Amino acid sequence: MAHAMRMIGHCILRCAIPACVLLVSCTARAQNLEGIGKKDPFSITGGLNAYTAIYTTDLEDPRMIPLTWGVSGRMNLSIYELQLPFSFIISEKERDFRQPFNQYGVSPRYKWATAHIGHRSMNFSELTMSGQRFFGGGLELEPGKFRFAAMYGRLRKEIFADTITDAIEEPAFTRNGMAVKVGGGTQASHADLVLFRAKDEYDAIDYDRGRYGSAQPEENLVLGLSTALQVAKSLQFQLDAAGSLHNVGVVPDERTGDLEEAANKYDSFLFNVDPRSRRGTAIKSGLSYNVKGTTFSLNYDRIDPLFRTLGNYFFMNDVENYRATMGTGAFKQKVRFTVSLGLQSNDLSKSLAARTRRTIGSASMSYNSGKVLTTSLSWSNFEANMRSAYEAAGTDTIELRQVSDNITFTNSLRFRDAVKGTTRSMDITLGYQGFVNEGYPSQPNSTTVTWTGSVGYRSQVKPRAFSWGVRVTTSVFENAGNGRIKYGTSLNARKGFNKDRTGVNARTAFYLNRGEQYGGSTSLVANAGLDQKAGRVHTFGLGLNYNGRSTNERFEDSQYQLRVQLTYGMDLRARERKKPKS
Repeated sequence: MAHAMRMIGHCILRCAIPACVLLVSCTARAQNLEGIGKKDPFSITGGLNAYTAIYTTDLEDPRMIPLTWGVSGRMNLSIYELQLPFSFIISEKERDFRQPFNQYGVSPRYKWATAHIGHRSMNFSELTMSGQRFFGGGLELEPGKFRFAAMYGRLRKEIFADTITDAIEEPAFTRNGMAVKVGGGTQASHADLVLFRAKDEYDAIDYDRGRYGSAQPEENLVLGLSTALQVAKSLQFQLDAAGSLHNVGVVPDERTGDLEEAANKYDSFLFNVDPRSRRGTAIKSGLSYNVKGTTFSLNYDRIDPLFRTLGNYFFMNDVENYRATMGTGAFKQKVRFTVSLGLQSNDLSKSLAARTRRTIGSASMSYNSGKVLTTSLSWSNFEANMRSAYEAAGTDTIELRQVSDNITFTNSLRFRDAVKGTTRSMDITLGYQGFVNEGYPSQPNSTTVTWTGSVGYRSQVKPRAFSWGVRVTTSVFENAGNGRIKYGTSLNARKGFNKDRTGVNARTAFYLNRGEQYGGSTSLVANAGLDQKAGRVHTFGLGLNYNGRSTNERFEDSQYQLRVQLTYGMDLRARERKKPKS
């Protein structure tokens, strides 16, 4: 733990101090001196969390290693209007996960200027770069209606193929990326132009030796336009559009013929364009209308099969969506109704052997009394029609139809006595899911039905720092010759002592499983914990977690997992400045 704390201190000094010096030197002349004396000139908020755990089990494939530890923290240093948010994660998992698990970074902010240093993430647009974490630097400027953002850094760390052990991680190249956004406007009406570029870097000798396995380097360039327009007070239009260029594979050292001709015409420092480059477009648009608690929206999305952006961890392409939604309220918005209908299809290039067309509909109704009763009823229907061009069963095509119905009902009651400081609540949830699979004539149809239900009760008495709750659950799964039922109960409680500075909590859950083709099983989950506050900001904790399972025929087949964890937390909150006496 001492070594981890020294690493944290080193990270803070290495990242936060240069950022402070840089921003203060750049903005000291713009400092608003009118705020001096009216608020605290210096404050620190944030928190620190650390844990270590011991794990033991008799499973053949353990879910965890015997000893784990981790430290994470967040801190915001405020000097008048200068903000220095800082965060980090350090863990023993860095030894196992060859992508960076240990992360640290700082985002200094002063008025309309924000810098990003270290492990950070920035949002440029949904179709270019959004949520991708990088290690590097970035800048955001929003003076008035002008909008500018830029970043450069490493998106992915290099991973060589593991030929000795069965490692989960796939081989990967070092991926560097850059993005720039320029635009103007407000949140309601704006236009932003975004350029994103990513390229895999690698060593040619390591590649020839096969150290990257079957992985191929990628190169990506995306140009996007993100706009929003407030057409009228209650009418808004949104549009995200982008075009991409994508290369997969090694760029030849010497390009001849068509490759050489394309290189001479289109190659630049941003992208290597040649006949193997894949070109794609994407569009996401929406029109919404809101007046007096009633909303209407129309959305259209189309992502080409060859569109690709490496600025998102996951992106679905080859899809076209139409969607309409309406929502309205009654009785001062205590009752709400929502209805939506959507159509989705793939194989936009008409080149796949199998094509899918989906219809998605949903409706919901809810009531909130504002004090005691809250209830809701929702329904959704998902229908997929798939068609294949392969010959089978004496026909020219294979057709498949799947229909899924979901119905959920929830009802909750909450009673509160402010004088006695007591709160009691009860909730009931019922659910139904039906799935029908209809194949071509030679394949029998199949139907699957699942029923779920739960009832819960919870009581809390603040003056006594005591709370407890109980829940009963059940689920029934029905399929041709394969029915199963699961039911059980759980109980939890917490009691505070010494003005709630010391807390003891416990939870246990017991479940029974029964089936038509097997004897079933029994599972037990038990948790117990102790938490202790020290001073104003420190909290220590001790927790024990047990998970056991056995078959109903033979108790000797039981399996268990046991985890004991120590935790520490520090919460720094800004103090309210006392008003000077008159």
